[in-house]
Amino acid sequence: MTPNIMFVDDSTIVLEWLQWLFIDEPYHIFTLKNPFDALSVISTLEWAVVVAERHMKKMDGLEFLKKVRARSPHTMGIIMICYTETAKLSDKLYPDCVYEFVIKPLNHREIKQAVKSAIRYYDINTKAKGRR
Repeated sequence: MTPNIMFVDDSTIVLEWLQWLFIDEPYHIFTLKNPFDALSVISTLEWAVVVAERHMKKMDGLEFLKKVRARSPHTMGIIMICYTETAKLSDKLYPDCVYEFVIKPLNHREIKQAVKSAIRYYDINTKAKGRR
C-alpha cells in the first residue's frame, strides 16, 4: 500500500517545493494551505504522515497536529520550525502528536529522511496493531 503524506503550510512556495522534492518518491503527496481544510480530509484516507508548519496564520501547527492525532491516532506528525525555535521546543514536550521536528529553511535530505523514518515507524505501529 502506497503511504499518503500530507503537507500543510500557508506558503504556496514551500508546498510547491515539497511537491517537487517528493515527486519521485513512492508516496501519494497532498498539499494544503489551510489547516482547517486539512482537518476536513483527515477522515477520508489513511494518513501515514502529516507534516505541518509550526506558525500558520489560521492555526498553530502543534494545535493542528493534536487535532490530527485525535482524528487519526496512528498518523505520524512532523512539525517544521524556524531554526531559532530549536532551543524552545523539543519533541519530548509533544510526544502525543509530534514524531519529529525539522528545521526551516528545509534541507532536502533532512525532510526526506524525517518522512521516511516516520513512515517506517507508522508501518511498524500499524502492523503491530493489525491495521495494515
